[in-house]
Amino acid sequence: MHTSTRLSARRGMLAGAAAMLLAVTSVQSVAAQAAEPAVSLTPTTVHVDFGAREGNLPRSERLNNFGNVTAWPERRAGDVKFLNRQGLHGDVYRIWLSSPNAPDDMNVFDTCDLTTQRCDLSKLDDYLTEASALSDSVLINLNPTDFVEGKRPLKDLEPMLELILRSVKSAYPHVKYVEAFNEPDWQFYGQQRKQGIPADKTTLQPGDLYRLYAPYYKAVDKLNKGLRRADRIELGGPALSWMDPKWMKPFLDDYAADRDPRKRLDFLAYHAYLAWDDDYQAPSMYKGDLRVVAKQRETLLGWFKERRIHQRIPSYVTETGVYPGPAFDDTDPHKDYVRQAAGMATYSYYFANQPDTYMFNWCVRHRVEERKDQLVTRTPNGPRQNTFSPYGNMMLMQSRMKGTRVSAVADGPLEGDNGVYTMASKDRTGASLMVWNWQHVGDRSYRATIDMSRIPDELRNRPVRRLMYRIDQNTSNYFADPAKAGLQLVDKRIVRPGRTHTATVDLAPNAIYLIVLERA
Repeated sequence: MHTSTRLSARRGMLAGAAAMLLAVTSVQSVAAQAAEPAVSLTPTTVHVDFGAREGNLPRSERLNNFGNVTAWPERRAGDVKFLNRQGLHGDVYRIWLSSPNAPDDMNVFDTCDLTTQRCDLSKLDDYLTEASALSDSVLINLNPTDFVEGKRPLKDLEPMLELILRSVKSAYPHVKYVEAFNEPDWQFYGQQRKQGIPADKTTLQPGDLYRLYAPYYKAVDKLNKGLRRADRIELGGPALSWMDPKWMKPFLDDYAADRDPRKRLDFLAYHAYLAWDDDYQAPSMYKGDLRVVAKQRETLLGWFKERRIHQRIPSYVTETGVYPGPAFDDTDPHKDYVRQAAGMATYSYYFANQPDTYMFNWCVRHRVEERKDQLVTRTPNGPRQNTFSPYGNMMLMQSRMKGTRVSAVADGPLEGDNGVYTMASKDRTGASLMVWNWQHVGDRSYRATIDMSRIPDELRNRPVRRLMYRIDQNTSNYFADPAKAGLQLVDKRIVRPGRTHTATVDLAPNAIYLIVLERA
């Protein structure tokens, strides 16, 4: 990915005042926590070594999705301004130019005409313009439904793609990436299998996908020949609904066997919500144990090696989440909002630990499913402007992290995937760390001692401003207190670290903390 960034809080205190730090020279508590019934807190320690660099901090908050063109369009211009103001300008935003949930006059395959060689993009103009204003680069998803279903001749796909891409790129130069297909394994196979259609009678077979991909790279090649190197389109796919070997391996087989010098696979795209059984009757939700994604890149590298495919083709996980489709844990979504926030932080952690892997968040406002919203959309009075959900606040936390990742490890084994997670970073402006308690539907709370060693020189033996932010069921949560929906600063004080520094935080289930140290 040629962008400015390479992708790679324990329980809110339930009793007493805000978390105390050692080595305090002066204290200014800005949000003492309300007293609550005492609960058992499991002690643990988080070790942060600011002297152990681990490369650039992966910035998943800068990779994001808009819902399709019909998803709250009247809110989008204001959302763009708000997100830019908040520091959440993107590296890449993914948008949809042929969504099946949009009318025909918002589908580029219907608004571009091969006979006249013209495209009418007027109904997509605001969408493309707003995405371009919010992100350095835009990824457009192009899903050739009519060509897959045989409603249009396959021979027209390449010239149609060339016309679409030439028209879009000339009018919207921020468009940098093209993603071929969107969950074709589900749309043209799995959905039909779930309905009882035999495997050999479905619209598409696993071995059919690459012949529909080849027109994409041929169209991109023709377009790129007329563009400066810095402006050229990158192409990837096949955006499978999950990293299913039954579909991915034949696609890679055909790519490896293709001798056309024009072939290109600039990124391999797939989604990470769940897996299906062979008959598509019973999904296995990743939310049951998010560690299922922890070695996906290793698996892909093995498949690349077997086929002698270049090992550095990156993985773009262009959608992921705790709640695929209309899934939920509680019918009342209020607890699910915080689970989504902590779950997405945990997904980010597992993908950040895999080289050449980039996780896209999903999404700013969803068309129908509220648990995925980064901005508060479902209220009795309709969508809220300029208001983060807990998930959006978690992304805001990530945006306030520093640039160079450093070593951060939590003691103690996980219970399944549940437990304490942490990431830390530094740069010339200071130091930062996030710590959270991913419990999903569990109820374990922790008291975490955060031992920070090799504090950066610019922060040692001088006044340092230490800021603590928290997200939990009652904090930084519109659904607990609309007046305090924004990311809440729960403790602010001046400390004087030496070579080491210690803090203690209490983490409720799915609570998230951000701690920032900067010169006072």
